[in-house]
Amino acid sequence: MELPCDYITEAKGIIKERYIGRKTKTDGGRIDIIIEDGNHAVIIENKIYAEDQENQLLRYYNYGRKQFPKGFELVYLTLEGVEPDEKSLGKKNLPFNRMSYKDNIVEWLEECVVIAQKNPLAQAVIMQYRELVKQITNTDMDTNYKEQLLETMAKPENAIAMGEMLAVEEDWFSRIMDIYIWEPLKDYAISKNLKIGIEMDSGDETGAWIYKKEWKHYGIFVWTDSKRFWNDMYICISYYNKPNRSNLITKKEYQKLDCLVEEAETGCPYGWEYLPDTIRNWGYSITKEIVTKEVVNCIIEKFDMILNEIEEKKIKMP
Repeated sequence: MELPCDYITEAKGIIKERYIGRKTKTDGGRIDIIIEDGNHAVIIENKIYAEDQENQLLRYYNYGRKQFPKGFELVYLTLEGVEPDEKSLGKKNLPFNRMSYKDNIVEWLEECVVIAQKNPLAQAVIMQYRELVKQITNTDMDTNYKEQLLETMAKPENAIAMGEMLAVEEDWFSRIMDIYIWEPLKDYAISKNLKIGIEMDSGDETGAWIYKKEWKHYGIFVWTDSKRFWNDMYICISYYNKPNRSNLITKKEYQKLDCLVEEAETGCPYGWEYLPDTIRNWGYSITKEIVTKEVVNCIIEKFDMILNEIEEKKIKMP
């Protein structure tokens, strides 16, 4: 199943997350990164700040074996290059490649910086990402990096490109949220057989919600009342389709869920809570937390808790 050493350079396929079916003991789940050309593939489990799941690598290995019989490689990518937990391998001796951000990815990014010399904008972005990787792996030895980066950006051959980049910073941040928050939430909804709504055009109030097919009015929201600044993001159960009197959850039916902090109130009949302080306000300052999926994983964890409590308490959602 080995691939040529230049496969990634030559591959004509796509690189993205992929939902591979309902999760069972031996199949299914969601692959973080896959590079493929239709016949061959590199399947990457990108493990950052998260525990190994039971049979996770086994499920991805089985997918590769079935879908790419001509050859595939399974990669376990972590910050420090640690070994996967036995439970992820299904206690089997599976062939896989162990790689790290600290060594392999930083080294690759150093090479990319050199390759991108003729494209100053791309080079600046790669340099920024390289330093982010160094920071999260505690290998940032470049104390003068910020000054060096500013000097690079200010050079005549770079200044115009940087100006163009800053002119689309809002669109860039929206794209970052699409890739690392909204798209993973869509995949999560699919994996749970749930519906999802995303509202970006309702004035200051905006966010996303998930709901079961039989829930005609209410859903579980991650929301803000201040889209302009993406401040004070919170999670609650509220209505996405305004109910009539017969479907409205009345005050006497309010009950705070144990997994939510704040008491039930108008608009949030089962309680609500802000996201943790470190990721409560979404902006450039938490780009690392967004890109490393700390934000979306926190949302998904809370959604799971709410869904489980609704099921345990047999709450019927209108």
